[in-house]
Amino acid sequence: MPSKLIKYISISFFFLIISCGIDNSKFIGTITNDYKPLPQFNLIDQNNDSVDQNSFESKSLLITFLYSSCKTECPAVLNDLFTIKDILSLKSDELQVVIFSIDPLESSANVKNILNKYQLEIESLSYLMGTKEQLKPIWQYFYVPVGNVVTNKANSNLILHSTPAYLISPKESISLIYTEFDIKAIKSDLDVLVD
Repeated sequence: MPSKLIKYISISFFFLIISCGIDNSKFIGTITNDYKPLPQFNLIDQNNDSVDQNSFESKSLLITFLYSSCKTECPAVLNDLFTIKDILSLKSDELQVVIFSIDPLESSANVKNILNKYQLEIESLSYLMGTKEQLKPIWQYFYVPVGNVVTNKANSNLILHSTPAYLISPKESISLIYTEFDIKAIKSDLDVLVD
């Protein structure tokens, strides 16, 4: 009997210590065990400028994965980003949205058109494109499965993907994960991370 009590107390104490180390109460997103900074990359943005992992200095980053000809999840994400456009513009010195393309065939003209359609041509948003060899390590780093689907329709490019989001704050050394792009949760966490 005492050994079971000691085991119960030991396990309870272990979980108490772990839960005291991380204050999840102030965030809606899931805190990663380890801070997850950007991996190394060198890609092109919507303006055909070269961008790498050091381009964003010490800004907090809201990261997601889209493609410009997407007709499923991507339009909803872009619409959600539009709803926080004012925050993004006001906090452009502290916050950057980084969209990694999941389509290696993406063109900057198509990207610019879609950003214009959603009125997201703002300084604090970078839509990054590259070859499959350049993008695949980023998809893997952020656990984003990407699959191409061949359809019978001409000129149809259907890519199966999820729309996770990451909120990364180098200043706080914290990474938050959202398994789906949830703008209410992201906005709430932005309010905590970006004063």
